[in-house]
Amino acid sequence: FVTALFASVVVEIDGGRGFVEQRAQHPAGHSVAPCADNTSDEWYFADGFTVDASTETLILTNPYDDAAVVDLVFATEAGESTPAAFQGFTILPQSVETIPIADLGARDEPVIAVKVAAERGRLVVGRAQHYVGGGRLGHGVSLAAPALRDQWWFADGESGEGITETFAIYNPTDDDVQVDVVFLGIPIDADFGDVPSIDVPAHEVVVYDPNADTGGGGSALLPAGRHSSVFSTLAEPSVVVERILTRTAGDSVATSVVLGAPPRIDGYVASRWHIGAGPSDPAPAALVVYNVDNVDGTVTVEAVGPGGPSAVASLTDVPIGAGQVITIDLVDPDVIDRELIVQSTNRVFVERSLPRGAGLIGTSGSWALPSAGG
Repeated sequence: FVTALFASVVVEIDGGRGFVEQRAQHPAGHSVAPCADNTSDEWYFADGFTVDASTETLILTNPYDDAAVVDLVFATEAGESTPAAFQGFTILPQSVETIPIADLGARDEPVIAVKVAAERGRLVVGRAQHYVGGGRLGHGVSLAAPALRDQWWFADGESGEGITETFAIYNPTDDDVQVDVVFLGIPIDADFGDVPSIDVPAHEVVVYDPNADTGGGGSALLPAGRHSSVFSTLAEPSVVVERILTRTAGDSVATSVVLGAPPRIDGYVASRWHIGAGPSDPAPAALVVYNVDNVDGTVTVEAVGPGGPSAVASLTDVPIGAGQVITIDLVDPDVIDRELIVQSTNRVFVERSLPRGAGLIGTSGSWALPSAGG
């Protein structure tokens, strides 16, 4: 419908409810991400990257009939900055503004956190990130976090040869905080050492590497394989956490950055998750499911057709142990290019790890969409 370098879309559903996702196609790899279901007056990114020729572009959308006025704050390893040109920055009604981070002088930065706060109005903030060096390769379009939280969950995570996993933790508040991390879904007999609390000073971003020697007689070296994780703080909602996973992909690598998922304020975690469209080609280990509950359960994948959802025979009652993380292959012809529903007997978190496409090896991570529930 529109030919432009950047465009935003508002989808309104009259007479029902639905899910909306965005697919971004790029020669460096395709990505998929859920769309925002509301605007906000604050948005946050914990990770950003401009090493070598990598580019990061903020996408600020004002869907309303009145102008929005925002302040932008950035945090790098050198500390916090508030560029004068982006204090009281105006976004015209029903318009999109793009801000290339490197144009602000933030070049060759291994981590750039961003806070967008509206003095007037509400908006939606996204990011287009193209990695072309510094140990990262790939492309992704994603949303910022519309609020700070005291807890962030990740269903997926992996350690092993050729895999780099780090977490960017951003604290834009005026108080220092301590963040605790627990790695989940790891065999009980795995001895990977103590995991000390992570100090995140006020207005700073900290990069946490779970496979780095933590000092003090402890090492958080994780066993090879998949794991899940949760980051939490006893402080008031004060942090944003993003996971950066770079995996070997043939003779190259593929980088995927995913924002953590917060449970609802009432503690609700869904047992039913939706996927707008399944993979276009068979995708091994495409679903990563973490069982929050301390009891065994099962997972069933349903494909939605003209007659409604029906269970896929090869993906019915897949066992998942108490507190276990599993992967599910999406290779059955019944799931290709179909809307999918992941139904569990337990509370679960569900991430996707879909092929990047564009003739490239590797995967791109994203969340499935949880049902609202009670």
